[in-house]
Amino acid sequence: MHQESEMTQSGRKFAGIPIPPDLKWSNFFNLYLASWAISCLMAVPAVLQPAFLKEVINIPKEQAGSINSGLQNMSQIATLLFIGLIGVLSDKVGRKILTVLGFLVCGIFFILFGYAKDIALALGITSIGGQIVVTYIIRFIIGIGIILSFPQTITMVADYIAPRNRGKGMALHGLMMSVGSIMVFGVMVQVARKTGLMSLFYMSGAVGFLGVISSRWGLVDRMPKEKAKRLGIKEIYRVVSKSVALRASYVATLIARSDIVVLSVFLMVWMVYAAEKFGIDPLKATARGGITMLVMSLVCLIAYPIIGILLDRWGRIQIVLVGLLMSGVGLCLMAATQNPFTPGMFLYVSLVGIGFSAANVGANTLAADSSPMPILGSILGGLNTMQPIGMLFFLQLGGLLLDQVGYWTPFALKGLASLICCLYIFSVRKGIVVQKHEGMPPHGMPNK
Repeated sequence: MHQESEMTQSGRKFAGIPIPPDLKWSNFFNLYLASWAISCLMAVPAVLQPAFLKEVINIPKEQAGSINSGLQNMSQIATLLFIGLIGVLSDKVGRKILTVLGFLVCGIFFILFGYAKDIALALGITSIGGQIVVTYIIRFIIGIGIILSFPQTITMVADYIAPRNRGKGMALHGLMMSVGSIMVFGVMVQVARKTGLMSLFYMSGAVGFLGVISSRWGLVDRMPKEKAKRLGIKEIYRVVSKSVALRASYVATLIARSDIVVLSVFLMVWMVYAAEKFGIDPLKATARGGITMLVMSLVCLIAYPIIGILLDRWGRIQIVLVGLLMSGVGLCLMAATQNPFTPGMFLYVSLVGIGFSAANVGANTLAADSSPMPILGSILGGLNTMQPIGMLFFLQLGGLLLDQVGYWTPFALKGLASLICCLYIFSVRKGIVVQKHEGMPPHGMPNK
């Protein structure tokens, strides 16, 4: 592990974070630029998919929930299949090469995504079902690209930053993720409203290629000097099973990481298919959904610096608990709403957004602090494996409930799960003890 004194001796800072002597200001800049880029690529599918499936593929309205959630789950299936391997690879071959490859895949296949129907027709596939399959395959490949890049940005934050400042570093990573969402909902969606849906695919491809440039020429690997003797799922399980802190961070990630995807996918579906009832054009409803998510992103943008300070001063586990509580309450309020276009929706999504930010940044930081440094990439890879498991469950069951019961059910399901998770972590909080570093408060509640 890099010594803390080595991490702070240079005297240079990036956004208040000390820069180690062996790194440059540009390395930090490009790391957070890559974080922004991957955030855009993670946010945009939930916006473009409902309108694309409805207007281009012409899917049946009665199957909109299950088809949309299934398409979104292609990314989660890719994550579940490969994220553990990618985490181990990052400890063996480095973070940079995986990041570059992931952005390259996204840049190419986001553009091909917009031509899914044309590709299907060129292959002689004329049925709607066949065109959906082609769309699913392309979305799956995009999912692989995203999981190659996204986990590396989190791991590199931990690589670059000393533990005493890691809360601020993780919060800044989250802030850039929020800025990416603002870019998607506040700029890209509004441009597409005037220029057409296909422009969203081109803009997404451009962001992917920007990520290639920033990560290829702006990032450097800063791997722990000590190498792990054993790498693999068994070693990850052994370490996690012995640590209450890691178990808590894994459970929190399992539940909380899917908040925004569940919210954005089902809110967009709700708005697009309820638009006619309220006399609104589907594309305008998509733009309205984008504005709603933009407000949430702006609120999160303000909240992230506060979260970062509280993480380092108050504690990791406390922030996780507050986050789970806020997101649970916000989602339950959405479930109790009859009109997706009501002004109250801005408040509800803001609660979810702040809760998501706090719970996930807290869980990431807690896991990084609790992990043996030689297997940091593997531990965080295991942490990211929790994401697709949670998303597969909540998206698939939520889509079925939406089609069979009503638009409110996915939000109720997810909100109750967050509140239950909050109660569980509260019950085990006294067993969470994280190694303390000079100048740092305890990250969790100490044993008594």
